[in-house]
Amino acid sequence: MNSEERKVFWDALRALDGQNREADFQKLKATIKYPTFIYRYRPITVNNIDALQNNKLYFSRSSYYDDPFDTYLHIDYKSIYQQLISTENSKEAAVGIFKQICVQKGVDGKIIESKIKEINQTSTEQFFNVLVSFLTSEIQPLIRNTSMSVCFSESGLNETMWLKYADQYKGFCLVYSLQDDEKLLCGKQDKCQNCGINKFGTPLYPMYYSEIRYDATKYAYNLAHEYFLRHVYPDMSAEEVLSQFNPCVWEKEKVTLIKSKCHEYDAEWRMILPCLMKEPVMREWIPYGIILGLKISENDKCIVISSAKRAGIKHIYQSVIDINGGLGMIEITKD
Repeated sequence: MNSEERKVFWDALRALDGQNREADFQKLKATIKYPTFIYRYRPITVNNIDALQNNKLYFSRSSYYDDPFDTYLHIDYKSIYQQLISTENSKEAAVGIFKQICVQKGVDGKIIESKIKEINQTSTEQFFNVLVSFLTSEIQPLIRNTSMSVCFSESGLNETMWLKYADQYKGFCLVYSLQDDEKLLCGKQDKCQNCGINKFGTPLYPMYYSEIRYDATKYAYNLAHEYFLRHVYPDMSAEEVLSQFNPCVWEKEKVTLIKSKCHEYDAEWRMILPCLMKEPVMREWIPYGIILGLKISENDKCIVISSAKRAGIKHIYQSVIDINGGLGMIEITKD
């Protein structure tokens, strides 16, 4: 998908009202132009070779990714501060959450008591200002931890991606076909019957690139307030906690699927996990093929080819510099 097509997708996503999620999904799907293949660049590590041999795709939280600005968002912290003050005006309750957070972060007990003594000498408004400033440092990580995904690219010959994600051409690139459902192993085994992935699927979406940050203030407030409630009122049920908020349907997708315009070269797609699951979370999917890096060592080349054949991968390519001086590939093994 080009930048204009990705914007059509993004505008459709932003317009969804969440009244009927299935109908929303069909509207969204109609704007997506799926490529024939998607690509996943990997360096050579023990874990990546194991995943290759066993056809595993592991989901990661956005906080795990190398880009600290993976979510391109605007958050109005002043608005969140005002909402929290109007919602939770008990200074005693606020002191409780402050203490809980400090304990979680390993702050020395004497320092905690000293800080609480200082807090008790301030006005309620002054304290909340300090507390919310403290919480805002947690909001971005909270947002980035709410979604789990697997990242792909639309191109297997992206020079920047080879440099960045495949150890400077020393790794490999997996090729997945979106037109061969037989390669998807999930849902075909007894162990899949109670799996959240089998029930809800793992939608694949294009990433949108923009020079304008997405306003995630409403979503950030819900996360901050939920964090607050779970610490101040540990006995409150999940249903009671959630009843305190207005629903933020599709917000998880919106905050996950936008990045700064400077990353547009990635031509990224993301497979998103739509439900909470115990980690590690993975899908089993046999790749259509695999591309070996330009600078892969002979030893690593043998390991990767052997692992690919063991996994049932039929097409093995070697990346090359073509006659025009660009990046190309030739098939070296075909069963």
